[in-house]
Amino acid sequence: MLRHSSRSLLPSDPRRARPFHASPSLRWNLREESKLSRPELLDRITRILVLRRSGALKCLPFAFSDGLLGSVLHRLRLNPAACLRFFEFASEQQDYRPDVKGYCQLVHILARARMYEETRAYVNELVSLCRNNYVSFVVWDELVRVYRDYGFSPVVFDMILKAYAEKGMVKNALYVFDKMGKCSRVPSLRSCNSLLSGLVRKGESYAAVLVFDQMVRMGIVPDMFTCAIMVNANCKNGRVDKAVEFVEEMENAGFEMNIVAYNSLIDGYVSCGDMEGVERVLKMMADKGVSRNVVTYTCVVKGYCKQCKVEKAEKVVRAMEDDESIVPDERAYGLLLDGYCKIGKMDDALRVKDKLLELGFSLNNVICNCLINGYCKFGQLSKAEVLVSQMRDWNLKLDSYGYNALVDGHCREGLIREAFRLCDEMVHEGIEPSAVTYNTLLKGLCRVGDFDDAVHLWRLMLERGVAPNEITMCTLLDVYLKMEDLERALSLWKEILARGFAKSSIVFNTMIHGLCKMGKMAEAEEIFWRMEGQRCSPDEITYRALRDGYCKVGNFERALAFSSKCQTV
Repeated sequence: MLRHSSRSLLPSDPRRARPFHASPSLRWNLREESKLSRPELLDRITRILVLRRSGALKCLPFAFSDGLLGSVLHRLRLNPAACLRFFEFASEQQDYRPDVKGYCQLVHILARARMYEETRAYVNELVSLCRNNYVSFVVWDELVRVYRDYGFSPVVFDMILKAYAEKGMVKNALYVFDKMGKCSRVPSLRSCNSLLSGLVRKGESYAAVLVFDQMVRMGIVPDMFTCAIMVNANCKNGRVDKAVEFVEEMENAGFEMNIVAYNSLIDGYVSCGDMEGVERVLKMMADKGVSRNVVTYTCVVKGYCKQCKVEKAEKVVRAMEDDESIVPDERAYGLLLDGYCKIGKMDDALRVKDKLLELGFSLNNVICNCLINGYCKFGQLSKAEVLVSQMRDWNLKLDSYGYNALVDGHCREGLIREAFRLCDEMVHEGIEPSAVTYNTLLKGLCRVGDFDDAVHLWRLMLERGVAPNEITMCTLLDVYLKMEDLERALSLWKEILARGFAKSSIVFNTMIHGLCKMGKMAEAEEIFWRMEGQRCSPDEITYRALRDGYCKVGNFERALAFSSKCQTV
């Protein structure tokens, strides 16, 4: 019986033996395949994929379409490997690329199977398809539709939020963040941190504060990274006091602030020039047992240099050198060197440069530019030119900043022709003159009283497509006022207001000073009242210009009124 059964399992002709998968249903005639109906084609494709015979798809004549891809993915949604094989095969076609809907289906399918690495890769591809807001709205709607249709997987929403944030697409990320709450889905803390960080990097600090408040309402518990980001956000928003309050609230709630948060606080105080605030933060760190790092020291050095208190900055650098836990970097020394250059103490700047070399750092363009700028600003143009020659020996080439510093140096010496020659050299080296270059030349021409050439240069700047900035407009305004061309000055003033440049006292002071010089006191006072109306605080220069102007026209009563205000500033 056993022998008979064994014989019945053997093929009658061994030469006709076939593999098990080569069943009659899978051995088709190409002529018959071209006549397959849509349901039959779907059956055939899904069977091939399930049996892992993807190569057979190449023998099956069919045209890819979004509808076909969607139907196959839907039918095989519980078989992620098969779906991935078909999607990859579709992506390899020369005349077809999967659409947004196909991507949305695939990422849900892969996420359900916990194939998170593959999911993230395809989520990033999906995000790259979002070239405008409309497409991102379609993506979200499609992700929600597939989620409701399949019943899985909500982790995709969090992944796309994080992907948007990491790519700097903060508007898209905010849209997903808002929509997740409406879908009763709570984003992860890591994704929220990515969003907050992205908003701060994009200068949307106020939006970051609003997102944080929404996170707290959703019950998301922040961590030390969240706290550090929010301290930075408040400081970037100009609300250092609010950042301090936030730190105190978080610490009272049991959170420990990390060094990043304290460094953000220090940088915030440095930005608004409050070194007493910096000292308070340093004391707070010492009380909490938080050690300073190289960023802490560098921020403090930056603060003192900003206020031209370079000797104090050097004491901080010495303290950094004495701190055995710190490995000094060149940034702190670079700031110190630049600080000495800005106050004209070039010998001290050279001493810091030698210290840099002694520590094993190489000279670079940043250091050389600081020295060139210092020499040029304090009338040592020949030393700047010697340094430029040495740079060639050090395999360093002048960049835009270096050329602009040299142009400024020549303009300060009245060497306008040489300054223009440097501009030609810039262009020859492939460096396009910027607004800074033109501003420097305009000031140089004004300094030597060549106002007509200054106006010509302004027109040339516009013709070459270089966008003027606030300094450009102020310089040209000063040119017109010195030429006593009130008509053109008033016309340019209207353009300054239209461009939104009239936000600082520099612009207003230029206009007021010029009008006062011309004895146009009514017009000057009108600009003064407009200045106060735009919440731009008048300073000592403003009041002094008005005082001198009224003295010039013999109105001593008004002159005394502005003189008293000048003393209270």
